[in-house]
Amino acid sequence: MKKLSKLTFAFMVAFAIVGHVAGVFAWQESTEKKAEKGGEAASEDVSAIPSTTSDPNAVDLLDQAKTRLFERRSVQADVVQTVSLGEYRVRSSGKYVSATGFRHRLQYQLSLGDLTGEFLEVCDGQILHTRRQITPVNNKFDAVAQPETEMTRRDIQRIRREALGIKDGNPTADLSDALRAAEAGLGGLPAILAMIERTMILEPVRTQTVGDRDYFVLQGRMRPDRQKELLTGLGSAGGQQVAGFLPDLVRVYLEQETLFPEKFVYLKKVSGKKEEGAARPLVPLITIEYDNVILDQPLQESQFIYMAPPGLEERDETAMYIEMMRQAANAVLTQPEAEGAGKEKAE
Repeated sequence: MKKLSKLTFAFMVAFAIVGHVAGVFAWQESTEKKAEKGGEAASEDVSAIPSTTSDPNAVDLLDQAKTRLFERRSVQADVVQTVSLGEYRVRSSGKYVSATGFRHRLQYQLSLGDLTGEFLEVCDGQILHTRRQITPVNNKFDAVAQPETEMTRRDIQRIRREALGIKDGNPTADLSDALRAAEAGLGGLPAILAMIERTMILEPVRTQTVGDRDYFVLQGRMRPDRQKELLTGLGSAGGQQVAGFLPDLVRVYLEQETLFPEKFVYLKKVSGKKEEGAARPLVPLITIEYDNVILDQPLQESQFIYMAPPGLEERDETAMYIEMMRQAANAVLTQPEAEGAGKEKAE
């Protein structure tokens, strides 16, 4: 893998992060806005999370929030996200809308240095289309270079059918990890919660009151096996570049009455020496906030119609998500056989 310039790599990581977490970015928050939803702690000891499994109440609460999102008639919100990548700060904002039948739309733009990006994700309930476009801008000649566009699609109903088939065919097995992999393939806000549940070890739930609003706060750290899988899949060069941008901690703020996830914060431990006995400082790596949230109100159905640009092909990712789900299911279904074989060998 060719080593990219720091600026280009930072932009690509920011762009990929936004696309995968389905959010959108804002770095410089005012003191007033931070007070609205709570500022982040200046330091925290990540090693204070001793458990290697998630707290069951935290998992249950996350599942409830996910179910509420699926059941809502509609969601409309402004989305603001901030990404901090070394010396770079990437700010982006956009719109998120969703409706029953697994329909949603996310659209935003971001810029960094001489690069601009546009992201669009639209699902009509059958096919989820994603378009990422990066355009280098040559300021010296005041001209715009040819944009680089990547388009993907996935059949979410096929993914759902596969998930239901695996579940119905193995009614007594705990296939929760495989089902979360399927949910991650559906896109939108539920996919973010599914990925957090699948990749993070969650602490016990805590509460926080900000002004006259009450929040459930979920916090967790990345599972070592998931982190290893990600870095291994990127190869040695890619893994080394991405490792510095992986969060150490995630916080999710659920509004207590609606269980709507109004804020996601991904934090990174500050590198370098720390004082003996002191917690290593944490800084926000990614902050995603959903503002001006409107729930269960009429919206324009035309927002879920997607028109593909002429002359460009979409890469189909359906099989990739199905394979990820099957691997997660097989890891559970073959476990008793592996344990039984181990016992026979020991005897």
